[in-house]
Amino acid sequence: MINKDLTGIFQAISLFGTPFFYAPAVLFFLKINQKLAIWLIFILISTEIICGAIKFIYPKVRPMPMPRNTIFQKYRAGSFPSVHTARITAFSVATALSYASAAHFLIALLAVLSVGYSRIYLKKHYFIDVLAGFLIGAVISVLGLNIQF
Repeated sequence: MINKDLTGIFQAISLFGTPFFYAPAVLFFLKINQKLAIWLIFILISTEIICGAIKFIYPKVRPMPMPRNTIFQKYRAGSFPSVHTARITAFSVATALSYASAAHFLIALLAVLSVGYSRIYLKKHYFIDVLAGFLIGAVISVLGLNIQF
């Protein structure tokens, strides 16, 4: 049985793993913390490239299969890894490390867990897809921290 209210809530939560969230956030950081904004741009582009490459190399079918007729559809239909989770993790790790406080860490953790769970609840990904997205996003963010801009 599908709960339409919960589905709507989890669809909204999933938006935190999309450009609808992180593009305005990066623009905001350009005004208050340019170094963080540049770091975010670098890691989010890196996340897209790495996750996209993995999706084409390993075209795992989603829990609810999608069409695979065009190259764009093939990208969208790939389940592994969860790019939503990778994006929110990369973003959250970068901001939590930039503003090292318990509150920032807690918000980052809740964002990552919420988006990851929403992807599973909405039957867009399996747990392993979300776990891989988390690991990819975290590694890219931490490695990106060591690059001087």
